[in-house]
Amino acid sequence: MPEALLNKNFLTRDVIAGVTIAMIIIPQSMAYATLADVDPVYGLYAALLPVAIAAIFGSSRYLGTGPVAMVCLLTSVAAGSLANGNKDVYIIYAVILAFTVGLFQIFLAIFRAGKVFDKIPEHVLLGFTSAAALIISFSQLSKIFGLPSVNLDDVANYSNFLDQHPINFESLMISIAMLVLMYTIKYKFNKYLTFSNLAVFFAVVVSVIFASTFNYTGPLVGYIPDGLPHFRLPDFSNFNSSIPMLIIHTVIIAFVGFMEAIAIAKQLYIKKPPKDSNGVELYKNPTPVDSNQELFGQGLSNVTSSFSGSFPVSGSFSRSAVNEASGAYSGLSSIVTMLIVGLTLLYATPLLHNLPQATLGIIVIFAVVPLVKVREMRELYVQNRASGIVCLLTFASTIIFPLLSLELYEGVTTHIWTGIIFGFILHLLIPQETTQDS
Repeated sequence: MPEALLNKNFLTRDVIAGVTIAMIIIPQSMAYATLADVDPVYGLYAALLPVAIAAIFGSSRYLGTGPVAMVCLLTSVAAGSLANGNKDVYIIYAVILAFTVGLFQIFLAIFRAGKVFDKIPEHVLLGFTSAAALIISFSQLSKIFGLPSVNLDDVANYSNFLDQHPINFESLMISIAMLVLMYTIKYKFNKYLTFSNLAVFFAVVVSVIFASTFNYTGPLVGYIPDGLPHFRLPDFSNFNSSIPMLIIHTVIIAFVGFMEAIAIAKQLYIKKPPKDSNGVELYKNPTPVDSNQELFGQGLSNVTSSFSGSFPVSGSFSRSAVNEASGAYSGLSSIVTMLIVGLTLLYATPLLHNLPQATLGIIVIFAVVPLVKVREMRELYVQNRASGIVCLLTFASTIIFPLLSLELYEGVTTHIWTGIIFGFILHLLIPQETTQDS
């Protein structure tokens, strides 16, 4: 990072990358906050200090930390379990989870347990993330249709539900329009990386202009408090839930969140350094990714998120890849991102008042659908029958356990997190073929 401050070329690259990521993380963080069942402003809080702290104390040049879909879904499940479904106190438990997840990750880093994550089988994660992404997508359909949250009873009695809450066709149409817009920009203009990477940003701008210009009747984001968050320690005086459930959710969020972060960090590290116009590599010795150092950085960022009054965070696959593709040289790009998010909180939140909820829903779906890796699961089953069976059973159990909602222990009920534990147990019980790649 000091090199970037002393070199005009490196500094320029980091500023450009930081601005690009800010244009993505602002709408994404708000969308992911609604996925965690908290107000959109908490997503902006989670996209502030945690972004810079992870870059400063981590080891990756490119890893972009902040709100991510998978961790937000797990946070929603955890907060719902701890709060017994009382959404008014979700944010209290989300803040506590950010603190406990961060402390747990820091504890593992201090005892150099980062290598433990290398032992989590990839085929279990493949089944879990594919199922979770599918669940995330379905959870956003209510926003797409302009409906309140839909549960299983509502689905079973959909006729009565729709009589009371008719579909808002304006929400549906703007969702479809923004999906087409994002797909076109992202995949049809991929020769222009800076432009294609801002697909989400353009969807937000267009939908806000539309909702502000015409008499849009769908649900809007509405008022977003301006100003920076109040930094303080989490308030544990309001915690009156199950300690075993808190521990289980803390461990699951810490592991799944860090697996996502370290996977993208390692994937980007092995890429060759970019070259200048003469074909000369711009730097010869990219900083190696150290699992323990990255674990420490992620832990600190989660603790910082709790101090900001927000929910657990992790490394983002999409934003990290954009960070690298935008030419970032160091973690300074993340500091630039933090500054722009801070300015947004201070001065620009009124501009987001007319942002349709349907746009936030379609942003989440657009981000997570590529994580439903049906082809990869099928290929795994063909190449390695044992691993394929574990993967498919993990996929199925991740979907089924939330529907069954079995009480395993007083205050401990099965949900999406049970799928990854079940998959890991199957991995240990089912003999693996010697040709397995893991």
